[in-house]
Amino acid sequence: MIDTHCHLTSDRLNERVEEVIADAHEAGVDRMISVGTSPDDSAKAIALAERVPCVFATAGLHPGYSEHVTDYVALKETLGRMLDHPKVVALGEMGLDHHYPDPPDALQRPAFAVQLELMVERPGIVGVIHNREATDDTLAMIADHGVDASRLVFHCFTGSVDEIDLILATGAMVSFTGIVTFGSAQNVAEASDRVPLERLMIETDSPYLTPKPFRKVRTNEPKYVPHVAQFLAHRRNISLDTFTTTVDANAERFFGLPEAALG
Repeated sequence: MIDTHCHLTSDRLNERVEEVIADAHEAGVDRMISVGTSPDDSAKAIALAERVPCVFATAGLHPGYSEHVTDYVALKETLGRMLDHPKVVALGEMGLDHHYPDPPDALQRPAFAVQLELMVERPGIVGVIHNREATDDTLAMIADHGVDASRLVFHCFTGSVDEIDLILATGAMVSFTGIVTFGSAQNVAEASDRVPLERLMIETDSPYLTPKPFRKVRTNEPKYVPHVAQFLAHRRNISLDTFTTTVDANAERFFGLPEAALG
């Protein structure tokens, strides 16, 4: 099983990352993608991926960190170099987040735009989209830059059925976290039903969003991604083996991952 989106470089996981990876293996999670949230964080994810065969990395700037970047030319050059690394499997996470007022949209947009420019210039790469309460604006920016949305995955979907329909209409992939298991997120579970199985992926977004029945655990880990899989498989009335075989194949195809490589 693959955790397609985690943050192994976060303070809550990195200090014991060997144990986290070992526990993931024991739970049947054989590959993990550690997602970069800034150039510095991306460099840390790449360094970890170089050291651990089962870990892969992405390189990007999360909208929440857009206020720390003013030189967009340098950002583009730095991320472009990182994308050449053999263990880097995607650009991002990138996008828009309108849940909080800071950083303001005026800072998020140019940071997102320069990464979309990279998508256009590098047609062989795929991208990880962070979209929180900004679906219309996010989709508009993607379309305005001429990016083929089939090269994108909207990670940690938390929106409505109407929003999932808008995203699916673009051809993008969609990924779900432990939020889909929450009793308070029935809208997310209902939205998940509409995603064709061949366009669905699963993740933890750890150290955040621990799924049921471990929701009270403060720190989420890749070892909990099987519980997201179990919930979605049960909801679709298919076997866990069928579900995980399909979503793993989706991730391998989308990110260009090799077959399982424990270590």
